[in-house]
Amino acid sequence: MAQKRRVRRVLPEWSGESEDLYDYARPPAPRAGRSPLRLEGAITVTDDWPEIVPITDAELRVMESHFAQELDELFGPRA
Repeated sequence: MAQKRRVRRVLPEWSGESEDLYDYARPPAPRAGRSPLRLEGAITVTDDWPEIVPITDAELRVMESHFAQELDELFGPRA
């Protein structure tokens, strides 16, 4: 009686280079027809925010707790 051959699995060889994991999305194919309109001038960006943006005490506590380590590095430990 002949012995069964052992199946040897071949594992893939991984390259040492880092892979681009975000290279899965391809831009859409251009559509036939009229080309999109081109803007002739530069776009001007403005804001209408006040000089001092008001925040509530609750928002301040959330930001201080979230950024506690970074704030301690910038301004020193809390008193």
